[in-house]
Amino acid sequence: MNNLEIKKLLKKQIKFACDIEMKSLKPGNVHKFSKSFDMNTKDFLKSSLIISRSLTKKKFNLGKKIFFSAKEVKNKIKKNTNLGIILMLAPIITVIEKEGLISKKKIITKIKSLIKKQDINNSIDIYRAISLIAPGGLGHSKKYDVNELPKIKLYKAMKFAKNKDLISKQYYNGYKDIINTGIPTYKKFYKKWGKIEWALTAVYLNFLKKYNDSHIIRKNGIKTAKKVRNEAKNYYNLLKSNNKLTKIKKKLLFFDKKLKSKHINPGTMADLSVATLFLELVTKKQ
Repeated sequence: MNNLEIKKLLKKQIKFACDIEMKSLKPGNVHKFSKSFDMNTKDFLKSSLIISRSLTKKKFNLGKKIFFSAKEVKNKIKKNTNLGIILMLAPIITVIEKEGLISKKKIITKIKSLIKKQDINNSIDIYRAISLIAPGGLGHSKKYDVNELPKIKLYKAMKFAKNKDLISKQYYNGYKDIINTGIPTYKKFYKKWGKIEWALTAVYLNFLKKYNDSHIIRKNGIKTAKKVRNEAKNYYNLLKSNNKLTKIKKKLLFFDKKLKSKHINPGTMADLSVATLFLELVTKKQ
């Protein structure tokens, strides 16, 4: 594929991955079956069009891609619809623009290298993007605060934050959780139902049962995050043991209503789910 063809493919798959996520029933998060208390699917559909264009501006390096995309969303949507998605997709896109379509194994190696190569100047735009959007409950850190200009390289900052933020963890470990948890779950449940949106529901719940959601920790505290994680195990087991999507949907909507009534949103798991689908779509099959 030539550069123009790759750009068209990336734009198409960015929008597709983001839009189909809105069709996926993700308890506590925004989806077509139930809006969140402060955002709805229209906000996200508009955002997907914006970032499909901004993330594929090839003249931009990783940091500029992230900052420009965050700025466009901030100016046009006025809400934090997809900062996490921008952060997760940007390294994948940056690598593919340079290397073309490659295997998952190779792209992960290249992403690790890309993150490690970012110097302090390259990191400034990424910090600016996070500070600009100001994700809910972000607060301040005594060390390596994103509200201040970076004093260390991106990789070291992500290493510092990896235990409290899942996106930082992916930057540090080279998307290990996407590869080891997200992709296999997606393939398993897509094979089971043949429906992308329901395979994404499974990915979302598997992440939610396995890790404490960063957004919940920031907004609601670690105890709430652990409680939601324990509840998610039951719903993920429901997906594994049941083939009737109507029954599954009814039970998941109950969980969804419960979370939203308490303003609990596992937003980070939605970001990881989109990244899982996108990585599956834009890499060579192995």
